[in-house]
Amino acid sequence: MPSTTIKVDKAVRDRLAAVAEARGMTMGALLDVESHRLEIEQRWTEIEAGCERLQREDPRGWQEYVAELQRLSVGEADPSSSEEWPEHNR
Repeated sequence: MPSTTIKVDKAVRDRLAAVAEARGMTMGALLDVESHRLEIEQRWTEIEAGCERLQREDPRGWQEYVAELQRLSVGEADPSSSEEWPEHNR
């Protein structure tokens, strides 16, 4: 995988290095893991904002959405999903 250089404050670099060392990984690996976590966090922030916007701007649409969710049945857990999406199983 091609790499690049980024400029960060030395204090930031030192914190990242300390965390990476404590976890037994490189800073590159730490940044990869954390960037994925941040990406997921951002996605959920956008989903929550969309739900809040729907509630505010289209209360009837929100009620229809909630009613549809209540009609859905929940099946048994698929054990393979924990392998496919390990970031959601911590």
